[in-house]
Amino acid sequence: MSYLITTLIKGIPYAVSPNVDANCFELIPIQKDSQISKAFCSPNKTGAMSILNWINENDAELASKELEVQPEAKYFR
Repeated sequence: MSYLITTLIKGIPYAVSPNVDANCFELIPIQKDSQISKAFCSPNKTGAMSILNWINENDAELASKELEVQPEAKYFR
């Protein structure tokens, strides 16, 4: 099972995605299955938790969004 780092903003699910150009993480909406492929996806929960802990320690703006680790399958429609 794969895992995403997600949050809900105004009822819309968002996932953390790497922005290689800006060398940071950002939130992207995941309203369609095709958008999930653009999100950071960890093959195990431990890896996703490690990234979430890094975000919480190093990115105050993103950490303020109440991020949590969720199974990727939860967002397939």
